[in-house]
Amino acid sequence: MAKKLELTKETEIAVVDQQTTAIELSSERFVTPSVLDMFDRMAPVLARSRLMGVMRTEEAYAIMLKGYEIGLSITASFEFVQIIQGKPSLTPRGAMALLLSSKSMRDIQITRLADAAGKFTGYECTMIRNTGFTHTARFTMADADRAGLVKPDSGWAKYPENMCMWRAVGFAADVVAPDITAGMTTLMKMPEAYGVALTAEGNVIEATPEPVNVSPLNDLLTQYPADAILAANDGRIPSTQEEVDAVREKLSAVTVR
Repeated sequence: MAKKLELTKETEIAVVDQQTTAIELSSERFVTPSVLDMFDRMAPVLARSRLMGVMRTEEAYAIMLKGYEIGLSITASFEFVQIIQGKPSLTPRGAMALLLSSKSMRDIQITRLADAAGKFTGYECTMIRNTGFTHTARFTMADADRAGLVKPDSGWAKYPENMCMWRAVGFAADVVAPDITAGMTTLMKMPEAYGVALTAEGNVIEATPEPVNVSPLNDLLTQYPADAILAANDGRIPSTQEEVDAVREKLSAVTVR
């Protein structure tokens, strides 16, 4: 028993909202010295403003550069690209927006799978290029169980259909359209590795509440204002024990004076 959803360029779906218009796909997009100069000037400003969800200049630069290379506008890059463990990765919504906007894609079909009793079992995704090249990928709850992914309070326990659907889409995209997604499908294929879950619309959400953790940074925040900590660490949040110790030493010296 299967329910098929055909995603074509003419189909209006929630996955691709008004932000899709920000995509500027182009096979003639090259990274030139003038483009890099623009990123050099914009990255520090965007990082300091925190309006784009990043606080490090390096992250802002990487997001703009990777987004530009795959055809996204600067603002869309911050919507669709996230830094995961030091590497840029597309959100599922961003990957689908690129796929649906690509002139080289003929069709994308997503099929919900169910058993004879109507119980959800998994998802299947078929992608077809204009050349006729096609591939179908499938991911089921049985696959998730075998991989040990279904755990209490995990994204797989709370959002099994979403997790299966985007995993199938990610595997299909890796075979049929790695040039379109630039291979950045990590969040689609293994969101649980980063403690996140995926919505049906392709957004990334936390799978479980943040655990209470009394870290050295939290301890520092109980002693000094956040703006003072950032100022003492060149505008960045201390991310290592060494940085926390260095900030504490600087602020202690100021306090003593």
